[in-house]
Amino acid sequence: MKLIQFRNICIYLFLVSFFFFPRLQTIFISVAFFITFFTGEFSNFKEAVLRNKLSMSIAIYFLITLVSLLYTSDMNSGWKGIEIKFSMIAFPIFLPLIFYKSKNINRELIINVLTITAVVYAALSFSRAFYLYATLGETINFNSVNLGFRLFQEGPFVHPTYVSIYYVILILIWGKRIVEGGINKRSSFWILMLTFFFIFIFFSSSKAGVLLSVLAVISLLIYYTKKNKKIIQALFMFVFFAIIGAIGINNSNLKTRFNTAYREMTKEYNNPVSYVQSTGARIWVWKSTIQLIEENPIQGVGVGDIRNELTKKYKEVGIIDESILKLDSHQQYLQTTATIGIVGLISLLLVFFSLFYYSKKLNHFILFSFSLTYFLFGFTESMFETQAGIIFFTFFSLFLVSEPQSKTEKEV
Repeated sequence: MKLIQFRNICIYLFLVSFFFFPRLQTIFISVAFFITFFTGEFSNFKEAVLRNKLSMSIAIYFLITLVSLLYTSDMNSGWKGIEIKFSMIAFPIFLPLIFYKSKNINRELIINVLTITAVVYAALSFSRAFYLYATLGETINFNSVNLGFRLFQEGPFVHPTYVSIYYVILILIWGKRIVEGGINKRSSFWILMLTFFFIFIFFSSSKAGVLLSVLAVISLLIYYTKKNKKIIQALFMFVFFAIIGAIGINNSNLKTRFNTAYREMTKEYNNPVSYVQSTGARIWVWKSTIQLIEENPIQGVGVGDIRNELTKKYKEVGIIDESILKLDSHQQYLQTTATIGIVGLISLLLVFFSLFYYSKKLNHFILFSFSLTYFLFGFTESMFETQAGIIFFTFFSLFLVSEPQSKTEKEV
């Protein structure tokens, strides 16, 4: 039992690492993986892992990526890409064993640890921004440069877009609990906490984060309506959130970012240099990726050569910005197809099919919302090309799929 407890502590530290120690995540989860071999939980391997459709679909996606090394020229980049995706084979093998029937780990503590860490991270991030303003005279600029926090200068800040996704998932989890518990003294505290999360997402200036937080609000209001049958009240709450959101965006740099994004999406420019924001640049990045796919539709170019081949395509279409030349496709479905072909895209869609299948089978609101959030996120980010995207997705998708549902949710 002490061995299991030590393993669980490593998992809790792993959760804290999402925000503060990204580089230590691998150490904590590797220790937890190693200990699991000695806890006796592998006796449930057939039931917990082999019969888990999500585990198998994630593992298949990884294995197809691994096979692409056979036709990769740049093996150094190839193995680096495999290293980034390694959790997509390791997690499906051992996490379902830990979550199996929830006997050996405190599921509620997992949510609480991540929530407390998120609150502390946001508080320290805002404090740091104000400190820079007070001591250095820097303008308060809540973006990826100033809105973030790291302990002991451990690595770079986690990208605000990915941090925003973490907060969106927490908003869904706690928002659902508020809906189920009603408005009382305890829920009032959680409402304040979620408001704090919304504010952090807003000031992160992540367009994807803001849009997905809006989706979270809509999802919660639909859940509220379905559970309580109060359509008019839900509409009033939606209008309230819409007005507050519109006022906030109208008085921030997000207004400019959204307006520029709209213009760049609706106006055709003859060359990528004409675009002034990331949205327009991504359009040309997507065009380049599509051209690469047309040349290698079946098997893709391989996990090691994808970055080099994309850079060549970027240069061919006229992209000269060095920062853009280093980017991936910023669209997971195009990125996957260009890397490992049509078969790879099918395997990626199978992952999401498995998620939606379980959310339907279990009537699991959070799992469905989580799956939809990440599915839509894939249209604007290559979330499976970074550890910040892969590890959070893989861990929490397996966590939610294994979650026993309460009688209340089953009846909703």
